[in-house]
Amino acid sequence: REREREKRERSMNRVHCITSRAQATPRRLTPAVLHAGAGPSRGRSLSLSVQATATTEDTSSPDKMIKKLKGKVVSAKMDKTVVVRVTRQFAHPKYGKRIQKNKKFYAHDEENECKEGDIVIVEADTPKSKLKRWKLKEVVEKAVVKE
Repeated sequence: REREREKRERSMNRVHCITSRAQATPRRLTPAVLHAGAGPSRGRSLSLSVQATATTEDTSSPDKMIKKLKGKVVSAKMDKTVVVRVTRQFAHPKYGKRIQKNKKFYAHDEENECKEGDIVIVEADTPKSKLKRWKLKEVVEKAVVKE
């Protein structure tokens, strides 16, 4: 029992640190590690960022960040589910040209209010099914119906 307790205490003193070389390695939380200039730098600067996770269950707290995405509804054929295509733009890492990438997200639409072509905002939610991890927050722009 004494060994198990010591082992548990040792594991609690470890923290995952990310170095500038993008390697996640467990390190002991000592004053030398916490000091900004300390560590095995070998002529390079070593930047540490300690990752902490909040375990707050209260969704009404103002400090909790909720992911929100804006996209276009590409499918509304399922019951209470819409497929939203989110387009992101970024510069190519080597050449600098602007590139567009699309990703589809399944979102929960409780009132079946969305149609194809609508511009919507979805926010992260607890998983509803295998693919649905988002819920519809608001419809920004309704699609124009062609007759």
